[in-house]
Amino acid sequence: MNMTEMGEVVAYLLRYRSAERTPGGGRKRRAAREGQLSERDVCALIDDASEGEREALRDFLGGQGLRLKAFEAGDYPGIAPGSRYYALLPDPELEQPPLYTREPVFEALKLRQESRAELAQWYLQLWLLMHTLLYTRYNRALSDVSRYQEATFSGAELVELMRDQLESLRALGEEAPEASRALLEERGEDISRRVRAFIDLQVRAGLLEGLREADPGAATEEGSGEVWQQTLLGALESEQIGIHQLAHLHDLAQGRVASRHADENAMPIDEHEETQA
Repeated sequence: MNMTEMGEVVAYLLRYRSAERTPGGGRKRRAAREGQLSERDVCALIDDASEGEREALRDFLGGQGLRLKAFEAGDYPGIAPGSRYYALLPDPELEQPPLYTREPVFEALKLRQESRAELAQWYLQLWLLMHTLLYTRYNRALSDVSRYQEATFSGAELVELMRDQLESLRALGEEAPEASRALLEERGEDISRRVRAFIDLQVRAGLLEGLREADPGAATEEGSGEVWQQTLLGALESEQIGIHQLAHLHDLAQGRVASRHADENAMPIDEHEETQA
């Protein structure tokens, strides 16, 4: 793999985030496009690279805060025998360079003249609710990567969950978090449009893929009739986020639980001591 080929491999991985020698689930290999290699060629170049060339590729990606991981058949369901799955993931130990911006998220979710803070709130709420559908209702942990194929939801379910979330915020009245109150200004089909844009972002990032249409006649412009499945890349990235970005929330919750239990256990002792006195 010479420098030109390495550049083409990186360009492909930045575009699709994953490559598979023999795609599973009936997916066809991505064909070559103008100025871009085919999926078959990308896998072949990585497979046939010498150790020195692989090291150069790792260094090149590392300079962009990224890491290429390879998985064999048997590592996770959905990887065919004899195949190999390459996933391009952010390296949690490296700082992401400024060329990776949030602009596509802001542009996709923007309907009027909302501030970036408001759009970030929409994205955060939708991301959390999507994970409720992909994890909580299946009793999955973020570490349950191998169960990614069973994690599906429809656009209509995410729309309904978002509506329920807004109703819960309205019920709080003045006690609702100030940062979330902007969500209550939604109008008409805002939720459906933002859900559609959010799902499109996840699909473009390779984190979700269309599975089927639950009822072709029920599909709307917003795609509420479509069913979406988490990809292996999406499950790997969620696991990484859970380990490296959200672990402090788990520790905080555990600390509060431990503190509460300590208080509860301490109360009878105090009462007993007072009785004895």
